[in-house]
Amino acid sequence: MKQPVIEGKLRTKLSKGERNRIRREGGIPAVIYGRTMPSTPIYLEAPAFQIIAAQHGYGLVEMNIEGLGRYPAMIHHMEREPLYKRILHIDFHAVSLDEPVDVEVPIFLNGLETVEKSGGVIQQQLREVMIRALPTDVPEHILMDISHMETGDSLRAGDLIMPQGCTLIMDPREIVVSAILARNDPPDTEIEPKEPELVHDTEGQGVGAHSIPGAHE
Repeated sequence: MKQPVIEGKLRTKLSKGERNRIRREGGIPAVIYGRTMPSTPIYLEAPAFQIIAAQHGYGLVEMNIEGLGRYPAMIHHMEREPLYKRILHIDFHAVSLDEPVDVEVPIFLNGLETVEKSGGVIQQQLREVMIRALPTDVPEHILMDISHMETGDSLRAGDLIMPQGCTLIMDPREIVVSAILARNDPPDTEIEPKEPELVHDTEGQGVGAHSIPGAHE
């Protein structure tokens, strides 16, 4: 399978002002590094990358860096704005196609509606799983079928079906998802109001007596 190509250029200035300038002009500051490559600052154009990212997710790509050459790489980290989710910075990990990599892969659930129709509520505690695989074998996500779950059931990392060429490298006992009983709110009931209590009556006049004309006379 041919990998998508991301065009990049070297960054010669590393100041905050330069990073802001790149963003204003529609680019994304980035860095690429690997076992045989020192950390190298680069940047790429935002529109082209966003199209590739939407189609390809976090899988293997081919970086074509002007003045540096072509390198297979994977996205290691992507920094986004908290509010608008605009991409601020990307870390690319240069890889060798014949050496396994350790990577986190998203977990998608299948069968949620089936569980909910039976009165259950799904709680997903783990949304990513750590696997080891060759870069060409890393999936965009791993699908977990939960349609058979009943109230009180839990599925763990060890229950995930690993795609061919992938190995789980985390605690298989870690819970991925649980099914609990849906709690219905109790019907509204009318509560009889209680009489207010006296909170401080040191002179036997009752609370608020001092506010009544003539109370202290």
